[in-house]
Amino acid sequence: MCGRSLLIFLLLSVPDCRLELPELSAIISELNWGLQCRTNIIYLEHTQPNDLYEAIRSTVPSLLLSGSANQLTGEMVSKPLLVVLPQPGDRILERFAQWPTAMQEADYLLVGQSSAAHWQGLLAGLWSQGYPNVLVYNGTAMEKGTLYTSEGFPQQRLGRTNVSHYLWARRHWFDDLGALEVRVALYNNPPRTLVYPEHGVYDGYALMLLRQFLAHRRATFVPVLTPHYRVYSANDCLKLLHLQQVDICGDLLAYSNISSFTASYTYLYGNILIPNSPPRSKGIYTVAPYSATMWMTVAAYLVLLPSVGSLVYWLQRRTIRYGKFVLDALKSLLSSGFQLGEIRGLVGVVLYLTLVFTGFICSNFYLAALGSILATGLYEPQISTFEELVQQNITFIIGDYDKTVLQTYDFPDILWNITRVVPYDFITRHRAVFDTDYAYLAHSDRIALFNFQQQFMKKPRMRPLPIELMHTLPGFPMRRQWLLKQKLGETLLNCFNSGLLEKLAHDTNRETIRIGYLGLIRSEEYRARPLALDFFSMPFYMMFTGLGLGFVSLVGELLVHLLARGRRASPPV
Repeated sequence: MCGRSLLIFLLLSVPDCRLELPELSAIISELNWGLQCRTNIIYLEHTQPNDLYEAIRSTVPSLLLSGSANQLTGEMVSKPLLVVLPQPGDRILERFAQWPTAMQEADYLLVGQSSAAHWQGLLAGLWSQGYPNVLVYNGTAMEKGTLYTSEGFPQQRLGRTNVSHYLWARRHWFDDLGALEVRVALYNNPPRTLVYPEHGVYDGYALMLLRQFLAHRRATFVPVLTPHYRVYSANDCLKLLHLQQVDICGDLLAYSNISSFTASYTYLYGNILIPNSPPRSKGIYTVAPYSATMWMTVAAYLVLLPSVGSLVYWLQRRTIRYGKFVLDALKSLLSSGFQLGEIRGLVGVVLYLTLVFTGFICSNFYLAALGSILATGLYEPQISTFEELVQQNITFIIGDYDKTVLQTYDFPDILWNITRVVPYDFITRHRAVFDTDYAYLAHSDRIALFNFQQQFMKKPRMRPLPIELMHTLPGFPMRRQWLLKQKLGETLLNCFNSGLLEKLAHDTNRETIRIGYLGLIRSEEYRARPLALDFFSMPFYMMFTGLGLGFVSLVGELLVHLLARGRRASPPV
C-alpha cells in the first residue's frame, strides 16, 4: 500500500479524553510508519468536541475534518487519510455504507471502551460491508489499552494483537479461504472469457486469471451462467451483481459507478471493424497503369507527332498522309515495326528516333505496371475516416451495453446516424463470418483474434479503422462488499507487468478456433476455374479502342481524299 495506503482512525464511544494518549499517539505513529501514510485526518461530527483532536495533534501531526461523509469522500480522492470519528453509536455501520468503495482499501483503527462481544459484532459487520483492515484499541483511563483484530478469514475470530502483528496479518488474511464458494457470472467474450460448460471449458485470459487467483487461495469457483451466456452479456452480469446473486463477473468491463471495480492497470480502446475495399472491375485494368496526366501526355503524343510528320511530308511531297503517321505512332507504342522512309533528310531520322525511344519507354512502363496490377489486383480506395465510413453508408451494429459505454466515452456524433442497436446473437452470427454488409465494434484485445481468424486469406475480408475510440481502463466488476477486491487488483497488476495476460490472450485465440466458437475463414481457392465475363472486359476494351482509332483514321483519310479530288475536279476560274 506504499504511498497510496489510506490509514483511517475511528474513535468509538469515548466518554472523556482521559485515555492513555501517549500510548495512542505511539500506536498512530507506528501505524503511520508501517503503512507509509503521510496524512492524518481526524473526522468529527458537528456535535462533537475537538478536545481529543487537539490532544492527539499535539503529538501526531493531524488535520481536522468536520462534517458529513460527502466531505470525506472529496478529501480521500486525492490523498491518503487518517480519520478519527468519535461516537458511532448505532449508526456506525450505516456511516460506513455511505462511503465510496475506494475507502474499503483503507485501514481503520477503532478506539473506545467496550466489551469483546461488542467489538466482535462490529468487526463482523464491517467485514460484511467490505472493510477488512480493522484494528481495535480498547482502552480506559485506569489501565493500559489493548489492541484487537480479526485472526483470519472466514473465521473472523477476535484476538489480541500488536501493531507489528497487525501489519503482517493484514497481508495474509485471505491466503486460505477454506473452500469458500465464490459465485462468478459467466458468458462468452473471447479472448477475455470462453465458456463451454458442456465440455467443462472455462477459459479466456481474464477468466483463467480469476480462476487461478481463487485456486491459489483455496476458494471454490462456482460458475453462474447468464441467461444468454453464449454471446456477450455484460448487462446480464451487472444485473446479477445488483441482485446479489453472484460475487463477481468473470469479464473485464469498462469502469462505471454502478458497481465496484478492481483497480485498472490495462489500457483498452475500441476500433470499428470495417470491410476491406472491394476489387475493381477488370475493365479498369486497361487504363490503371497510367494516371490521367500520363494518358493526356500519350494523347498529345498521338496528335503532335503525326501532325509534325504530315507537315514535313506535305512540304516534301505536297500531299497529306496523316492517317499513316498516326498508325506509325501507335505501332511505336506497341513496340511494333514501322517505317518513315518516305520522309527524306535529317528530319526523318529525328522523327524515327523520337518514335523509337518514346514508344519503347511508354510500352515497357505500361506493361510492367499492368503486370504488377494483374498480380496483386486493383481495389477501391480504403475507408480511412469517419466521414468516408458515413458516405459508404455501412451500418455500424452494436449491442445495448456497447451503446451505454460509447455514450460515456465520447462516441463521435457523426457515427450515430449509421449506428444500429441489435441483439448480441445477431452481431455474433454476422461477425463470425465477417459479413461485409456491416461494421462492428472491436476492442484492442479482440483485434488479434480477428486477425488470427483471417490469417490464411490472401486479402483479409475486414480490418480495423485506423482511428481509436472509447479509451477505457477495464476491471473486474464485483459486489460492493466483496473482500478480495484489493488482492485481486494486486494479482491483475502482477500479471500485467509480467506479460502473462498477453500470453493467455494468445492461447485463448487458438482455443477459440479449436473448439469451434469461431472458425478460420477459408483461403481463396487456387485451382482452375471457368472464366467469368469480367475477364473478357479488358481485352474487349483494348480491341474496341484499337478499332475506334482505326475507324477514325479511315474516316479522316477518306475526307481528305474526297476534298482533294473535289478540288482537282473543279474547273479553274
